[in-house]
Amino acid sequence: MDLFEVITIPFMQRAFLGSIMLAILFGLFGTFIVPRKLGFMADGISHGSLLGIAVGIFIGVYPIIFAIILAAIFGFLLARVNDYGRITQDGLVGIFLAGGMSGAIILLSFMPGYRPELMSYLFGNLLSIQWIDIYGLTLFFVLTIILFRMQWRSLVITTIHTELAYVINLPVTLSKYFLFIGTSIALICGVKLLGIILVSALLIIPVLTANQIGHSFKSTLIGTQICGISCSFMGILFAYILDIPSGPSIALLLVCIFLSAYLYSNIKKHTQGVKI
Repeated sequence: MDLFEVITIPFMQRAFLGSIMLAILFGLFGTFIVPRKLGFMADGISHGSLLGIAVGIFIGVYPIIFAIILAAIFGFLLARVNDYGRITQDGLVGIFLAGGMSGAIILLSFMPGYRPELMSYLFGNLLSIQWIDIYGLTLFFVLTIILFRMQWRSLVITTIHTELAYVINLPVTLSKYFLFIGTSIALICGVKLLGIILVSALLIIPVLTANQIGHSFKSTLIGTQICGISCSFMGILFAYILDIPSGPSIALLLVCIFLSAYLYSNIKKHTQGVKI
């Protein structure tokens, strides 16, 4: 079966379309999350939101809805804790992760029999992506791009120089809430493709990879998008060909690309350093 035949398969079309939108969203959010050293929040929110998925499975309602609501609450609280709380962000993430995972495991233990759909949420599954997921993701994608356009200047300056953003009266607080809540929702949107356990890889690794090669904010942003989209596309192909979960396939490919970029960057620096 050639590439053209593969992309004509309905579930592969949904997977490719979803992965492109997710890679763009994760690239945008990750470009601002990683420099702020907040990559840890991705694992806490995604793992903690397993409770929302467990609730949905338990009562027989679309689980992603509950996970998105829970993730949005987590994102709001993380943004708020800096301004009003005496709990550190990493401490709050730890509470989310422990509480969400514990609650989910306890709830799932009351469900009789084997739950195959749970494995799809944990590790990602191409077959689990339906058109309703694509429609919801498209709506979120469009709204997010519009909000990014409105908040772009504030996000860039706040990331580079927070004090300057306050001095020139930019909406720093509003931008922070948008960044945290938007990232939280985006993570849940990527659960069916990458799985709860590995969804943070698409948020963090493309940015770190682009940082090894790029030397400016613009080049890092572009490199992040290229890395995320290409690895998602190839990871989905490998998952289909090898009959493996899509999450590990994409994540492992991202790690390999990062290691290659890291080695290239270090070899280049060493070569330039020994020149006379």
